[in-house]
Amino acid sequence: MPKPGSKDHYKRLQTQCDNMEITTLPPSSDVDSLRTVLKSTDVILDAIFGFSFKGPIRAPFDAALPLLTQSGLPIVSVDIPSGWDVEVGNSTGVGLNPDVLVSLTAPNEGVRNFVGRHFLGGRFIPRTLEEKYALNLPPYPDAEQIVELPLIHVK
Repeated sequence: MPKPGSKDHYKRLQTQCDNMEITTLPPSSDVDSLRTVLKSTDVILDAIFGFSFKGPIRAPFDAALPLLTQSGLPIVSVDIPSGWDVEVGNSTGVGLNPDVLVSLTAPNEGVRNFVGRHFLGGRFIPRTLEEKYALNLPPYPDAEQIVELPLIHVK
């Protein structure tokens, strides 16, 4: 898989994975290691691209995303499914179609047509900003930090 990032936060993420005994794939120019590890995987946690992703999808991800989809495993995406544009969604049809999406802070415009289970995580927006930008965020029960959003049928 791709070469690890050199920025400090990537290094800290790798250290966290190592400390929690979460296996990560070594850098590689092919997807054979991914194909192998998928055979012993129960669920895919998709946090491949960030919310600022703009296509096209480059190697090795152009081969990895179809492998993830074809695995038949449940996929949980964080913030925006990989391959989706934050504003227009999966307009090219090459992004992942997860079973579950966990949006952070507020759902992105691009997930308007998402049809799986959708959760919103975090209570990070002060009421003043929520009102200023008309975010229409759902209420969180009690002290919960996550809430499931209702399925909205877009016409």
